[in-house]
Amino acid sequence: MAHGKLLLMTRIVLLLLSLFSEVVAAQTPQFELPAPTGKSPIGTTRWVVTDASRDETFAPGRKRDIEIIAWYPRAGATGASGATGATAPYMRNGMEEALAFGRLAKVGDAWNGLAAVKTHAVIDAAPAATPARFPVILFQHGYTGLPSAYSALIEDLASHGWAVLNLIHPYEASGAKLADGTIVTILDDKGTMRSGITDVINEWGAEDSTMKQITEAASDADKERLMRGYLGTLKHSVQVVRRWTLDAKYALDHLPKDGAPGRIAAKFDLTRLGMAGHSMGGVAGAQFCVEDRRCKAALNLDGIPQYGPMIDTKMPAPFLMVYSARPGRTGASDVIYKRAASKYYRVDVNDTLHIDFSDMNFWGAPLRQRGAYGKIDPARAATITRTVVREFFGQEILKQPSAFLSGTQPMADVTVVQVKK
Repeated sequence: MAHGKLLLMTRIVLLLLSLFSEVVAAQTPQFELPAPTGKSPIGTTRWVVTDASRDETFAPGRKRDIEIIAWYPRAGATGASGATGATAPYMRNGMEEALAFGRLAKVGDAWNGLAAVKTHAVIDAAPAATPARFPVILFQHGYTGLPSAYSALIEDLASHGWAVLNLIHPYEASGAKLADGTIVTILDDKGTMRSGITDVINEWGAEDSTMKQITEAASDADKERLMRGYLGTLKHSVQVVRRWTLDAKYALDHLPKDGAPGRIAAKFDLTRLGMAGHSMGGVAGAQFCVEDRRCKAALNLDGIPQYGPMIDTKMPAPFLMVYSARPGRTGASDVIYKRAASKYYRVDVNDTLHIDFSDMNFWGAPLRQRGAYGKIDPARAATITRTVVREFFGQEILKQPSAFLSGTQPMADVTVVQVKK
């Protein structure tokens, strides 16, 4: 009898230890966001605007909602403890953003630790008193991407004095919050990718082989012919660029006036506006700069190729394209940007793949096991991305000459070419 009780108690203890281990694992941060490098402490706030003039493509009967999460220099001492208010979680709209992506990737509970990751920003903190106005960068995520996965870059820009608007496109981001508080993802009610999204992605089947042909073509005339032929097949992708460009215009035209978002938006200086984005977000940002004269400079993190009509239009603003080392891709869009941009910089980064320009390279397995990252160290990738973005906008919008872009202070693993002066 005593032996039976001992066995029972042993099993209970082992069960409790197992449950405790699972709780600890769930509470252990997946990684730690690298500290911002600027002098300003950071605040963050969010709002949603509804464009009543547009129907929602992915939800018949609804109007188009656009979520904005803003990051900015805040009042108070450096560090989250220097201001009253809660430190913002990394997964700003909750874990559904990561879980939706994880379901598609079939990663199980590998990303549960993201729930415990914290940013360096205080929610709804008062903006810094000086300067009187903040220059602005509007940032857009990649197609089906995770908006929170650019926090390291965005926080760093805010710490250097920028207001950064992380623009989230509902249904085409892994997670977005609508005006009524509903969280929507890239998955439908059955847990599968939304059909409108698959329509876009299915257009890209020949992209790798076509970009390889373009980069290997002997003349610009051949490159242009191949590019035009491919762009002519991208009906749905062009619609994304148009939809996201309209989102950006509407968000900037309808900044909040009330509450914490209104107090912060009152500090925005849209006469000093830059557009940046990763993948499709970079492509859409470039198109915005073609159409909207408020844009003073644009930067694309590895969004290849440039969908939309830019090949036949001019962009009266400086442009910088960052290429990863994806085979057959480097330089593919040069034939477009050399024609369109008033000034064109190209930056090539060794040992990188597409998602190395986001925080996801800190997430480790299982994406690393699947070869999703390049050979570059995650901290090094973050440093390079932050430096390139900060130096470009500093030079082209704040008129602070960049020794990095001029080549007088080069970075290892990075090649800078000013293709068009």
